[in-house]
Amino acid sequence: MQNKPRLLLINPWIYDFTAFDLWSKPMGLLYIAAYLRKSGYQIDFIDCMDKYHPELLQRQKRPYPKLKKFGTGPFHREIVNKPEILNFIPRHYSRYGMPEDIFIRSLQRLSKPDAILLTSHMTYWYPGPRRAAELVRELFPGVPLILGGIYATLMPDHARRIIAPNYLIEGPGELQIAWLLSEILPEATQSIEPLAALDDFPAPAFDLYSHLDYLVIMTSRGCPYHCTFCATDKISGTFAQRKPDYVTEEILQYTHRFHVRDVAFYDDALLINKKRRLFPILESLNKVRTNFRFHTPNGLHAREIDEETAQLFFRSGFTTIRLSFESVSPDRLEDMKNKVTPNDLETAAENLERVGYRRKMLEAYVLMGLPDQPVEEIYQSILFVHSLGMKVRLASFSPIPGTIDFDRAVNRGLFPADADPLLMNKTIYPLYRTTAFYRKFHSIRQFTNVLNQGIEREVNMLGQSELRSAWQKMIARMDS
Repeated sequence: MQNKPRLLLINPWIYDFTAFDLWSKPMGLLYIAAYLRKSGYQIDFIDCMDKYHPELLQRQKRPYPKLKKFGTGPFHREIVNKPEILNFIPRHYSRYGMPEDIFIRSLQRLSKPDAILLTSHMTYWYPGPRRAAELVRELFPGVPLILGGIYATLMPDHARRIIAPNYLIEGPGELQIAWLLSEILPEATQSIEPLAALDDFPAPAFDLYSHLDYLVIMTSRGCPYHCTFCATDKISGTFAQRKPDYVTEEILQYTHRFHVRDVAFYDDALLINKKRRLFPILESLNKVRTNFRFHTPNGLHAREIDEETAQLFFRSGFTTIRLSFESVSPDRLEDMKNKVTPNDLETAAENLERVGYRRKMLEAYVLMGLPDQPVEEIYQSILFVHSLGMKVRLASFSPIPGTIDFDRAVNRGLFPADADPLLMNKTIYPLYRTTAFYRKFHSIRQFTNVLNQGIEREVNMLGQSELRSAWQKMIARMDS
């Protein structure tokens, strides 16, 4: 009997100044794993970010990793040499995930694969897949290496030059990788089903993990909006929605199997067509189980938070609610096609509060570091969110190749067109690459932390006109 082809799938390390497990799983790679396994392949899987690897726990002398709220927590961290191009940042640079020797021993325990599939994430995290590629080539010379994921999609030429995979996949990879494997492994007997809809594919292979603290789920892939700073359409392709019954079953199956109650939605547009997609999912789940804690790490469209939506959220156990806001600037809003206005955000907060949420439980994203963005705009946006009694979640701009704002930054001389992706790291405020600017933006974060601490104690520091005036004067001095 012919042996089934064996594939090794790898989720690499993160190299960065900071990283934290906020419901982080390689969803695309897990979809591919499930589809290829169903197609007849044997699957080996190494997630360098797996906090439950037994050797890692043994080294940490802990039965379980450190956990924070709702299953989140820090990754294992080892300080490494900082790339010279980032020396102006006064912070340690680290590799997050399992130590290299544990990764090497994990490889050594495996049978030689017929092909290796390596994913990638942020463009500026490419040192992770680069190092993983170096190590697997040493141990499995001659085995075809296939690179996919976000970095491979957005910067394919750079990836081919730096990582030099045998093959590179751009965009959603399930069918692309299946056809590619059928060509480079002619002895394989697997079949390729002509699948079209998301629900034609099997659920992500979460069973490849020995333990989960949370479940991540998608009710849709992609986004119908085209924000100037976002590349979701290039990464995920055409916006596609799943059938509610399939999502409900997936949530019930995996939360029961892994005994978890925390579920994070990965959707970029969770509330689009909500009455035909999200509402039936939540209503079905509420009939079966009521102790879920749902989280929305990606910003929700505030305009869609009417009272009916707020009531269903509260009844269903939505715990982490983050709303997209971006900026209070009228010019910025017009440029973004008025996706979310200050009035939309205020109405959403009122609706959520009316059904039982406390304002301090709500967060709104504010963008900072955009092309030609005055510091005053950032402060005004922060103060507006704070005035609503909500916490501010600062999101630093990263110039993403292929987006409108990337082209703007290049055309205005703010960012080199051929920049090393390391300079796209949002932590360094890419358009303002000096130590002085880094410290200036860091002070904005510290200021925001003070405001958020006040909100946590339900102290609104803009509650009195005199205090509001004092804040504005202080900000004017800081800006100057």
